[in-house]
Amino acid sequence: MKHLFITLFILLLLPLELLYSQSLTVLYFKRPPYYDTVNNLPDGFLVELTRRIFEKADIAPTFIEVPPSRIMHYIKDPNKKVCSIGWFKNKEREEFAKFSEPIYQNKPLVVLTTRSKQHLLEQHATIKDVFSDRSLILAAIDSFSYGAIMDKWINNYAPNVHEISSDQSLLPRLIISNRASYMLVAPEEISMMLQQATLDETLFVSITKPDIPAGNKRYLIFSKRVENSLIEDINTAIQSLVPPQNQ
Repeated sequence: MKHLFITLFILLLLPLELLYSQSLTVLYFKRPPYYDTVNNLPDGFLVELTRRIFEKADIAPTFIEVPPSRIMHYIKDPNKKVCSIGWFKNKEREEFAKFSEPIYQNKPLVVLTTRSKQHLLEQHATIKDVFSDRSLILAAIDSFSYGAIMDKWINNYAPNVHEISSDQSLLPRLIISNRASYMLVAPEEISMMLQQATLDETLFVSITKPDIPAGNKRYLIFSKRVENSLIEDINTAIQSLVPPQNQ
């Protein structure tokens, strides 16, 4: 028993990387409830899922919070060996990055607006009609992807857009201040986002449209320098931990 305690004590003193066969830097940005930093520690349900996936794959993750634009910069860098959590997969990104199997599927996007603007959005039967109405302004994050289908429609129908480069919690403030009419958001994000924006949730309403596609799948994204064998180990762990409906 004494030897067991000594062994456990030594293991606790070892760097995390030495307890695993491999290690990998995992970049994330603040977007609760998916990813967040709480008390200077990585948090959020997709961060915790990624931690369990890496543990299953015998890989030591080092989580670092980085702005999303910088994450893409590191992913594109052929000299960096990094991973990031929860990104959507599209053809453009597949040209410079590798992807895991999906780890989560969002619920379908909704249109979020204020109750005072609700009638402006509800007068349109579809999201395509909303995009076609040039009097309505979409609040969005610069270079943010809503998934391949929605990105294509936004490009084709060219709605008026008020873009900002900072975090999503500022978007509902644009709607409140009448600088935008609506935003697109996954329903699981709304409550936390409005709390962060210190806005009264009862002032807002979410609207569904029948042509909005199924929720986007989220993946782990890797720089090209990450070995295929390591990604295969991660995919094996994903298959054992992630419910089939999210794969």
